[in-house]
Amino acid sequence: MAVELKSLYEEIRVQYDVKLHTLSCFGKRISWIHMVEGGEFAQFLHGNELVFNSGLNYSSNEWLKEFIRAMHEANAGGVIIALRGAEKFSQEVIEWCNHNNLPLFSASWKTPYIDIMRRFSEILLKNEQKETNLLTAFKNAITYPENEEMYLDHLERNGFSRELSYTVMILSCHVYDTADGNFKLAAVEKSLHFKMKKTIVYEENGNLIILAAGYQSTWLRQEARNMCEKDEHLYIGMGVTVGRVRDIYDSYRTALIAYQLTKTTIRNNFLAYDELGIYKILTNVRDEHICPAFMEEVLGKLIEYDKKHHTEYVEILYRYFENDCSTQNTARAIYCHKNTLTYKLNKIKEILGYDILANKNRVKIMTAFYIYRLGTRNF
Repeated sequence: MAVELKSLYEEIRVQYDVKLHTLSCFGKRISWIHMVEGGEFAQFLHGNELVFNSGLNYSSNEWLKEFIRAMHEANAGGVIIALRGAEKFSQEVIEWCNHNNLPLFSASWKTPYIDIMRRFSEILLKNEQKETNLLTAFKNAITYPENEEMYLDHLERNGFSRELSYTVMILSCHVYDTADGNFKLAAVEKSLHFKMKKTIVYEENGNLIILAAGYQSTWLRQEARNMCEKDEHLYIGMGVTVGRVRDIYDSYRTALIAYQLTKTTIRNNFLAYDELGIYKILTNVRDEHICPAFMEEVLGKLIEYDKKHHTEYVEILYRYFENDCSTQNTARAIYCHKNTLTYKLNKIKEILGYDILANKNRVKIMTAFYIYRLGTRNF
């Protein structure tokens, strides 16, 4: 539940004598409102609240600085302080708030806080209900894609029309998990809401499940890649972009595949399903016996030989194909003499019983290695 502070301010600025003194609202999103009379009560704030202060304790600039600092440390979303008569905030306080991105407002001594707080409460509660409905609709679109009546109306009534494009992303950063939660995950979620207005986000098992509506896939891909480049502990899988609400499940399914591959097969902390190449085919094989049987057919004899004789011919063959079947480059990569490698490659051909450089066999070997990497072994 969160509403942009800017929209709350626009709701009351004409009717009530409330003035913004900082450069902007700094993109703050407000989760709730509280009346706080002194800095000692900051410990009871949960963060992202809009703080109202009656001004009764405002006795000096030093008191104000201490109060503002306490609210900032408690991660308040903004502060409104009532001023008597000709009282003004010092330029020092305003500049401090600008520097620390803390929105600061003044109200007149006669400003009816009760009316404003009631209005803000109504907006926040209504928004909470809207977000609850959207989250439920998004989850239903993933879980029960065939039952459109469980999600279509809720999404459309809240601005997620059937004409928009939809992309699902799955994000995690488990290295920041603590007993008190995951501060990084919370910061990322807040950032997403600020950057992308049409998003639905929820947390599941320490992962953020994100639905972005109406954004081009190229822009989303670049934003996600930038995030992962800034923090190597972030992992993001991006699904296909679909053009219908009823296809949100397809985007989720492909996002999950991409995300899982970042954790296992492909060493990259951002993967878009559209860029997976042959893995798109392999991960969509419905018969679970096909891939293991194919790998056994192509590489089975070599795998068994390695197990029996404690050799590493499978890995040597993989490195050989990884280096475009160049004996010289492979020898250099595995720190092996060229003649020794040639002997081992001939041994591999003997064990497998076919020419590894014949075109049809090269395709089969590379496909088998892709399957091999999807399994429990990674090179």
